[in-house]
Amino acid sequence: MGDNQKQDAKVRAYVRLIRTAEALHAEVSRGLALEGLTASQFSTLKVLRLQGALAQRDIAKYLLKSGGNVTMVVDNLEREGLVLRVRDTEDRRIVFVKLTTRGEELFDRVYPGHLARIRSVMGGLVDDDCEGLLGLLDQLGNPEVEVDCTDSPAVAS
Repeated sequence: MGDNQKQDAKVRAYVRLIRTAEALHAEVSRGLALEGLTASQFSTLKVLRLQGALAQRDIAKYLLKSGGNVTMVVDNLEREGLVLRVRDTEDRRIVFVKLTTRGEELFDRVYPGHLARIRSVMGGLVDDDCEGLLGLLDQLGNPEVEVDCTDSPAVAS
């Protein structure tokens, strides 16, 4: 196989990976839209539910988003009464974002269905296939994208 054919296989694999990921993400996110949430809003609720109050820059790190994007997401969640911004008492420059009771209740209600949709779209793979896929993704690098999304202190998965 020549270098061009190898490169073409890499390009084809990349395009297929991205298109497949986007299609699966869109399918799973439809359930969030029914709850009036975007995927970024839900991910923000999730990281706050799992990690507790965080500075916006730390939320951005978990979500792999820019600070500006997280500001907009938090603004919208705050407007809906799902999160609060709280200034650090020791360093007033730091603003923490925390879930409100309403935000916790919404997350806890939506999360089990979200996990069920993920399991459904991945239903064509057995656990060994999923482990193999994880191994392939590990070979591509970037361990920072690995954030556990299946454990919640208040929700049995």
